[in-house]
Amino acid sequence: MAVVLLLFAVNMGYAQDLISIKGKVTDNKGEVLVGVSVKVKGSNTGTSTDKNGDYTLQAAPAAILVFSYVGFDSQEIKADSKTINVKLSGDKQLDEVVVVGYGTAKKKDLTGGLAVVGKEQINMVSTPNLMDRLVGQVAGFSITSGNAAPGANQTLLIRGENSLSASNNPLIILDGIPYSGSLADLDPNNIENLTVLKDASAVAIYGSRGSNGVILIQTKRGQLGKASVSYRGQLGMAEPMQRIDVMGPNEYIRFQQDIGRLRQGYTGYLLDPIAGDIISVTERGNYQQGITHDWQDYIFRKAMTMDHQLSISGGTESTKYIASLSALDQDGVVYNSTLSRLNMTANLDQTFNKWLTIGVGMQFTQRSDGGIQPNIEHAIKQSPYGSYRDAAGNYVPEPMEYSLIANPMRNVNAIQDRLNRNFFLSGYADIVLPVKGLSARSNFGYNYRSGFNGTYYGRNTFDGREQAGLVGGRASVSNSHYHDYTWENLLKYEKQIGDHKFDVTGLFSMQADRLVNSNQSGEGFVTDDTEYFMMGTAARNIVIGSSKEDKALLSYMGRLNYAYKGKYLLTFTGRSDGASVFARNNKYAFFPGGALAWNIGEEDFLKDNIKWLDFLKLRVSYGANGNQAIIPYQSLDRLYSNVKYIWGDNGVPVNTAYLAGDGIGNPNLKWETTYSTNLGLDFQLLKNRIAGTIDGYVSNTKDLLMTRTVPIMNGYSRIYDNIGSTRNKGIEVTLNTKNIDEKDFKWSSTAVFSLNRDKIVELRGDGKDDINNNWFIGKPLRVFYDFNMIGIWQSGENYSMQPGAAAGAARLEDVNGDGIINTSDRKVIGSKNPRYTASLANRLSYKNFYASALVTGVFGVWRDDHMANLGSWTFGITNYVHGANYWTPENPNATIVSPGYLNTQGHGFYKKVNYVQVRNITLGYRVPQNITGKLGLSGIDVNASVNNLHTFSNIRQVLNYDNSWMASFPTARSYMFGLNVNF
Repeated sequence: MAVVLLLFAVNMGYAQDLISIKGKVTDNKGEVLVGVSVKVKGSNTGTSTDKNGDYTLQAAPAAILVFSYVGFDSQEIKADSKTINVKLSGDKQLDEVVVVGYGTAKKKDLTGGLAVVGKEQINMVSTPNLMDRLVGQVAGFSITSGNAAPGANQTLLIRGENSLSASNNPLIILDGIPYSGSLADLDPNNIENLTVLKDASAVAIYGSRGSNGVILIQTKRGQLGKASVSYRGQLGMAEPMQRIDVMGPNEYIRFQQDIGRLRQGYTGYLLDPIAGDIISVTERGNYQQGITHDWQDYIFRKAMTMDHQLSISGGTESTKYIASLSALDQDGVVYNSTLSRLNMTANLDQTFNKWLTIGVGMQFTQRSDGGIQPNIEHAIKQSPYGSYRDAAGNYVPEPMEYSLIANPMRNVNAIQDRLNRNFFLSGYADIVLPVKGLSARSNFGYNYRSGFNGTYYGRNTFDGREQAGLVGGRASVSNSHYHDYTWENLLKYEKQIGDHKFDVTGLFSMQADRLVNSNQSGEGFVTDDTEYFMMGTAARNIVIGSSKEDKALLSYMGRLNYAYKGKYLLTFTGRSDGASVFARNNKYAFFPGGALAWNIGEEDFLKDNIKWLDFLKLRVSYGANGNQAIIPYQSLDRLYSNVKYIWGDNGVPVNTAYLAGDGIGNPNLKWETTYSTNLGLDFQLLKNRIAGTIDGYVSNTKDLLMTRTVPIMNGYSRIYDNIGSTRNKGIEVTLNTKNIDEKDFKWSSTAVFSLNRDKIVELRGDGKDDINNNWFIGKPLRVFYDFNMIGIWQSGENYSMQPGAAAGAARLEDVNGDGIINTSDRKVIGSKNPRYTASLANRLSYKNFYASALVTGVFGVWRDDHMANLGSWTFGITNYVHGANYWTPENPNATIVSPGYLNTQGHGFYKKVNYVQVRNITLGYRVPQNITGKLGLSGIDVNASVNNLHTFSNIRQVLNYDNSWMASFPTARSYMFGLNVNF
């Protein structure tokens, strides 16, 4: 007890000697710096500045405080005052440390082409999907949402497409570990920053997996300082950004009369809505009673979103931690569409001593997004006089008595439960070895994902109804289990010899993954109460299936970084990859890459003579990267067994095995390889008021992984092979400006421009095009190949050259000039990829108020013109778009063909499309510190935003401009209200 009292007394005496010190840390312009490390020299006591640049800690009066921040010169100040305000100097832009492959580097020392997306850009858009927030913000990085439903994944492309058949998806690295899960599982509020690696030098360190670019995602880590708790919440309402504007009741009747007289030759009473034959019997009844329906009112809705996150973070010199829990409930704008997501995240970094640091990260996500949605196309094309429900309240299966366009709601009462769980574990160990400059790092990652889909169509649905004496009910269940592991070991050596700086990295890596699927389905259940939980009671059409897929990758890598006087920079990388998906003769391949950079702005002839030039760097790189993203087992002979034989009248079905037309393997199958050259320029002008990057690149992809057709006399008709080559080139420009940079008022802008051109150089070595796949040598990879409509035939013209043509028909181009329209007159209409994309972001702040706006644009992309394809849209009986300028004898100057046009050639209609979208507008207010302090809080931020406000385009009748199909899931306009509180 005496010892305890003595220690207590000593501790009290020491505490009495400490003083509480507070202050604010800013840069030379008075702008607050967030996250500055404030430490008591020679001890473990420390903290960091908050979002207002403020700090508080206790120290002895004789102590020395050390202020340090990335990109600024450190300062040491004696703790002889209770208030110490500090100004740090330095170029935080150039000295900012960014994440690169297997390490970090200062921006000014980079040799490869990459783009960094910080928290400011990530938080600029308020949607709960991470990739939605990045659309248009990175040059050369294309993000399209073909399916705009909540929780759906986007299509990601870095610098366009290189491959015709293999995957063009970029590699995702999450906290240093390859991640193959859904990016929709990630909570954007947990992301610290992203780095997009684009050129061959930057991605070469990832070898075969980096041929389509690499996205490095870093989650938030704990920071030095006392524990802090934060809450982020959003409440929002969404609606379709726009609807398809279809014909109303009167316009619809006139349209059906035009169809009747121009296609069927009806006259007189036959064109009467009641006595005639232009609408169905059901429609006539509703017409007489004046009953109409707006079908889009039934399938679309206003939807609510609630997103909450609670996090705690902090740390000492030896232990840093962060943990968060978030819950998202998001209803989609289509009936029955919904997303429920739960995220749990924790990161821990522990420094044990001067030579060992260990970190562990964990992410768990549970996502549910089930529900049978209505058929959007059927709703758009439905007659306003069609019947919605019958007298008993059931959905009428065929509102127009037309089976091809059924009631869009007829299956919405089905039960569907979809549940996905994702567990991701990452860990590392940093070891400082006894040799000066030598260190080691070991990374380990494990990912487990499970998916479940249970669906039951009961008797209250069309698909589950009882019919022809058969018991109703239809059920299906599917399960998937995926897991992978990655283990990487790195050895790094750094050495400075005078003006020469060396950095050498070596890597050994192994990765393996397995996917197991099982499914079963059946029909005919005694009761609907059991749903899909008693599959064994199915009476008929019982189907059972399962599959397994294994892949593995083994890699070795070496990288050398060299710098002379910080002016001349060199990077060379070599990586050897072995992949199990390739044949025994070609499992391994070597991929080299190199880059040179010259900080020309540091040369005396510029530095001493051009005062407005802050920084100028030239970069050039060249390298090779492979693509092994093909379906496993394509190099092996494959037997199929999905056919059963029955021997005799009363025989039992027996499985058989056979070699299918595509079942032969290729023992020489090897890597698809992309060779890329990049030339880049980085600059800063006028004390960083203007900064930017310009890149030009050319990529040549050879040994394309494609299916080659061979004579059937071989016993098979198709084989996977390495044939053909493509070329991809483009220009990327990013410009950042500080338009106004005053103490109270700031305005900055970011403009992004990307131009990409791709083409097929060779296909199968014979110089011939592949018309069946729409692949043409010298043309873009994805094109429309069809007859080209150049006008509309008019009455009195000689249209005998075009079989089946008549007045009001599409006038097709005679491409070869032989005077007759046939299949030889088809041509490449245009590319499905845009000519260029651009965006403009603006950020403003006035005192505690802030605002931002993001506008993106896509230009010169060819799309199906569904509005012009009148026959395909209406089938001669359904509804059509409002105000359509279609041909009739009374309207010869129309832009759309006649309702009587019979498209005997089966051609499509196409249009070059441009669209500019107002992606986000945000207004916010940060409550002053003197107010939040009185409330016992360290910060309050309230904001309001609107996403996808409007789209300006030369087309109107679409629901989602990223999707060429007019009846896709609509883009949602959402109004969000946010509250951020720091305790």
